[in-house]
Amino acid sequence: MEISSGKPLELSDKPIFDKYLNKFPPNISELTFSNLFIWKNYYDFLFLEWENHIIIYAINFFKNWGKSIAGNNDSIFFLPPIGLTPEKIILKLFKELENLEIHRVPEMVMKKLHTEKEFERLNLRVYEDRDNWDYVYEIKNMVNLPGNRYRQKRRWLNKFLELYNYDFHVISGDLIKKTLELQLEWCDVTECQGNEDLMEEQKAIETAIEHYDEL
Repeated sequence: MEISSGKPLELSDKPIFDKYLNKFPPNISELTFSNLFIWKNYYDFLFLEWENHIIIYAINFFKNWGKSIAGNNDSIFFLPPIGLTPEKIILKLFKELENLEIHRVPEMVMKKLHTEKEFERLNLRVYEDRDNWDYVYEIKNMVNLPGNRYRQKRRWLNKFLELYNYDFHVISGDLIKKTLELQLEWCDVTECQGNEDLMEEQKAIETAIEHYDEL
């Protein structure tokens, strides 16, 4: 695989991602086109199609933002390949490239990796990344907020219902503009201008709102 052949994500690439993601739905929140697109400038994501999979990576990720598990900031950051056999593509990447780390790998892909003979031959190491685990809640618990575990959340909800009248609306038209205004107001209230991470999040949210209909 030629690393230099990767290209930055553009809105025009959405059909390519949709083709793969509709057929192979992601198990992690990062692997959606919307998320990748709104954060593309922050992480400098590149992608290419290789061996009937989408490969997403960032060459300078560890130099600028993230922490290399191996302690090598020259390593290339990869997200899990999107396609039929990501475990086989992961092994091919490690055979063809040097200094790479693949992050956010779902558990089911890891289980398949462990069954591959090449996994042991390549002497690959696996680490849990609890800081980046997705939150998973049962729908019934979010609807009913049962028991002592959700007592505080029930209080917050009841307080909201007492204090405010509310309506639910699908975001469209003028509401998109109002959503952006609310986000800018939130940024001022939280003084996000003084926090680099919050400012990058602000930029990502603005990108999402600006391209709401396309995404």
